[in-house]
Amino acid sequence: MILDGFKGMYPALVSPRDGTGAFSTSAFEKLMARIYEQGSHGVYVAGNTGEGYLMTIAERKLATEIAVKASKGHGRVVVHVGAPSERDAVELAKHAADAGADGISSLPPYVQGYRFEDILAYYSALSSAANLPVFVYYIPVVTHQEYSFEQINQMLALEGVVGIKFTNFNLFLMERVLNGPHKPHIFNGHDEVALSGIAIGAQGGIGTFYNVMPAHFVGIYEAVNKRDLDTARTLQADVNELIRICQKYGGHGSVRAVLRWQGIECGDPIKPTRPLDEEEERALRKEIEAAALDIF
Repeated sequence: MILDGFKGMYPALVSPRDGTGAFSTSAFEKLMARIYEQGSHGVYVAGNTGEGYLMTIAERKLATEIAVKASKGHGRVVVHVGAPSERDAVELAKHAADAGADGISSLPPYVQGYRFEDILAYYSALSSAANLPVFVYYIPVVTHQEYSFEQINQMLALEGVVGIKFTNFNLFLMERVLNGPHKPHIFNGHDEVALSGIAIGAQGGIGTFYNVMPAHFVGIYEAVNKRDLDTARTLQADVNELIRICQKYGGHGSVRAVLRWQGIECGDPIKPTRPLDEEEERALRKEIEAAALDIF
């Protein structure tokens, strides 16, 4: 269901691989069909969950084109175009616009040390290239870059930047940004605090476990907006139990194993990430079943 603007819950899509290690278009289409059947409001393509930085440029463009086609009439598409090279990121931003995406997003440059002025210029270049709404991606656990309230507002002041994917447990900072001078659109980024982020005022969420529990996250969003906190807490508790279990075995491998058990074969993560071995898969399945999480 398409909501106003970019409101709602957007799975950060896994990028499936086939038996040869190539991007699997059929599994990608199957995954999107399922998440839309369960009420998701849009999709986030080629982010960290989708291993965008490890995909080829051609694969990323193909994923964008398939996502746009599969989302028509169902939801919006935000494409992560971040790349170590600004040249590649600009190329991906232009392609996202040409393909019909609704918005773009990007991690800040972080492979080498960059001045904050470089980062501002980078986002300006992406905005000019795509002429689409731009969402800054704030995730210090990956980039090892903490931004102050003032720096975030400098990014939000850039032409074309309309919001931020806020993947940080500092919800005090999130609230300040929400109610700051730019009143941006905020996607809550940490799945573990989806309820809290939406309750504070985030207009939506983007996350990894939305792939395997899409209805739970849509339910959290709807329950909070209906002020039904008991339902929201119950759903969040189920989500967090699955996250707790999967974190013991590795996120990428665990999510792909769960998707396979749900009938969507997504193959192995891109190396150097390794898939779970047979013993790990058995242990993972046993723990999930013992937790009585109704996801299979």
